[in-house]
Amino acid sequence: MQNFVHQFHYIDDRHLPLIRGIGVGQGSIHYDWDARNRKEQLIVLQVTLRGQGFIQIGDKTVTLTQNKAFFAKIPGNYRYFGEDWHFLFVEFSGSMLQWLDTSVTIVELSETFIELLRRFILDVKTQELTVTQNAKAAFALFLDIKEEVQKETQQKTDIIEAVKKYIDEHYFEDISLEFLSEKYELSKYKLIRQFEVAYNSPPIHYLKKVRILHSLSLLWEDNAVDTVAKKVGFSTGNYFSKVFKKEMGISPSEYKNRKSHYN
Repeated sequence: MQNFVHQFHYIDDRHLPLIRGIGVGQGSIHYDWDARNRKEQLIVLQVTLRGQGFIQIGDKTVTLTQNKAFFAKIPGNYRYFGEDWHFLFVEFSGSMLQWLDTSVTIVELSETFIELLRRFILDVKTQELTVTQNAKAAFALFLDIKEEVQKETQQKTDIIEAVKKYIDEHYFEDISLEFLSEKYELSKYKLIRQFEVAYNSPPIHYLKKVRILHSLSLLWEDNAVDTVAKKVGFSTGNYFSKVFKKEMGISPSEYKNRKSHYN
């Protein structure tokens, strides 16, 4: 698709929900939008076609690679930029803000849905829609986008819940980040990021916490440290002791000795 921008302007928009702009664009050294400084009231969906862009929200910067998109209100507390960034975008009027669930949502869209957006943009690229035609198209497209974003978000949530459940039930087995990544068909980066968002901890750190939690009752039952280490999934007693002390502040032996205070 060739780069272009098409905007829709009306003398009387009747305060209807409208598409304000569509287009296909490309980043550059000068492409840098600070949404805090924009004056117009809009909602934007911007989807990466190839290359990569970046969105900075507070002190966190997220890379927007192929098929990743952000769906956000303008003005907003974020900035987006990128030199090697090829994207398509749709802007909706501010009257639709009441239907936006969050200020900024970052999501990976399916190829099927991106193709739907491409076709829509090409269809209306050269059209001069009436206010009524625009409003009908805007409302239908906005609902399609919301449905797709919710579906993709829910799928990610379901997968991450499955990862957590697997760790909870198989903590004593040999589990690595590579294993979880292959099992649930997520890149290591996505797995770490999504799990951390859901449970405030990377998956392997969570696994260590679960193992330490299960080790407490075993240590209290006077099992040897090396035996406990193997039962909860650690490769060696020394490694178990190191992780235990980091999490609990004392060694496994010191924890075992505390039992004498209750006898």
